[in-house]
Order: sequence, then structure tokens, then C-alpha cells
Amino acid sequence: MDSDFSARLEALQASTGALQHTMAQLTDEQARESSLLPGWTRGHVLTHVARNADAMLNLVTWARTGEETPMYPSRETRDADIEEGSTRSADALVTDVSETHDRLFTALHELPESRRSAEVRYGAADTRTEATMIPVMRRTEVELHHVDLDLDRTLAHLPEDFVEFMLGEVAADYSERAGVAGFVLVASDGAGRWTVDPGGPEIIGSPPSLLGWLLGRTDGIGLHTEGVLPALGAWR
Repeated sequence: MDSDFSARLEALQASTGALQHTMAQLTDEQARESSLLPGWTRGHVLTHVARNADAMLNLVTWARTGEETPMYPSRETRDADIEEGSTRSADALVTDVSETHDRLFTALHELPESRRSAEVRYGAADTRTEATMIPVMRRTEVELHHVDLDLDRTLAHLPEDFVEFMLGEVAADYSERAGVAGFVLVASDGAGRWTVDPGGPEIIGSPPSLLGWLLGRTDGIGLHTEGVLPALGAWR
């Protein structure tokens, strides 16, 4: 197994292990309570995490076989599955997340090296990527929705390597969007700078605070800039 792919699998396993630690004490009452995502309970979030693992497994199948296997049959089916599963018991939710992760992780681990460069597509924009990025995509879902559960995980707990990677990815996404005013993100700890468009104002803060705002998870608490923060639409 090549070192980059192996490292991505190890990072995914660690992120999922942290989520499983949080889920271990989940009660039925907590599962019914609101998450940080508008309109979603923790049951919705955990059901989405589980169904996303199934969706990522579809992409692994696509890469392995060469036969197009979309993540979801449709957006409507995806949404209906999340709604239907959201009211299950805490035990059922936790088991679902763990079992779907195990199936996905096994499939990724067994994906032949020759198929890791196979092209797959994902998301509403039908974005193209190589199968080697599936563990990264899955880790993003796990880490961000772990925070969205609003239990023992906050933006400040996100792994440093994950935060810096995401700042680069999301800043690059925004730099390609029409109508987004330019700005430069500056880490107050010296970790780096991420440019949406040169010449715009500098926005200074800790990397987790910068990422939280860029993703729309915060209103910019902990950030400093001249004037007001630019208005951003939803990232995804």
C-alpha cells in the first residue's frame, strides 16, 4: 500500500475513533436534541454520517469495478433516508455509524493500488476526483459532523493537519466563485496564509476560528479585520 494512501486511511481511522468515543455515551434523549445544524437533531447528523459511509462505499465500488455507481440514487432519496433514520434509538444510531464505517474502511483497505487513480464523481456539481481522495472526503464528513453534534467536540479540537488542509481547500473553492470579494486569511499562530483573492483585507485569527467562519459554522467570533467580514454564501 502506498504511503500517502496508507496515511489517509490511518487519519480516517483516528477521526472515526474519536467520533466513536463521543458516541459511546449517547442517550436516547441526547439523540433527539438539536445539533448545530439548523433543523437537524443529533439523530439526523448521525444518520447522515452513516449513509455517507454507504455513499462513499459506492464510490469505492465504482473505482474498483469501473462501473458508474453514484453516491446516492437521488437527492430526494438521500434526504428521505436521513429523515427516516433520525428517530432511531441511540444504540441503533451508534451501531449504524460503526458498522458502515467498518465496511467502508475494509473496502478502502482492499482497493487495489492500480484502481486508486480511477476517476469517480461526487456531489451536486458532479465533481471529478480520483479514488485516492475518498478517505480524505470521508474524514471531512466525520470531523465536521463530529463538531456539529454539539457534544464534547468543538472546532478547537479539530486535528491541526485537518484544519490546515481544509483552509486550503475551502479558500481555493471560494477563489473560483464569481461574486465573492477577495480576502486573505492569516493564522495568528503563524501556521500560514490562505488567499481567496489577492489585494483583499486580511482576516486574522486562529486556524480553527478561520475555518469555522469559512465553513459557515460561526459568525466570525475570534477573528479580526479592518471593517466588517465579507458576506459568504454556504460553502456546500
